[in-house]
Amino acid sequence: MKITVKTKTPDLEQSKEHVKAQMKEVLFRAMVKMEELAKNKAPVDRGMLKSRINLQPLEPGHSEYTLYDGVSYGADLEYGNRPHNVPLKPLIDWVKRKGIATDEGHQIAFAKYVQEKIRTHGVNAQPFFRPALHEVQIKWLPMIKRQVMKS
Repeated sequence: MKITVKTKTPDLEQSKEHVKAQMKEVLFRAMVKMEELAKNKAPVDRGMLKSRINLQPLEPGHSEYTLYDGVSYGADLEYGNRPHNVPLKPLIDWVKRKGIATDEGHQIAFAKYVQEKIRTHGVNAQPFFRPALHEVQIKWLPMIKRQVMKS
């Protein structure tokens, strides 16, 4: 004995496409929000990191997006790094930009202090991507889903 059952679902393909489009819209909006949050959470010295955080592609409808920091030191800021030697000159420039010390002697002394701290302890993490991702997952994604699925 053999029984064959077939169902006709003419709207199934259309429904699948509609759901896929909604999912892509949710993904795009979540990534745009993550880009915004990462820029807000990025530590700022000269503003290069913040200005180079970028989402690609920039239009909805894709199933994959890349959010990148566009600088060579982004991972060091996100995760920190181990003790290592750093040249003194960039640290002196950093101290001057931050206005930490007013005269040259104190600027050099503070830069040497920072240099020694990096040499012995490394640099603490100042994450910006991971907190942005976490906030999107916890706070924004549920709201975005409700908005998109309603439409």
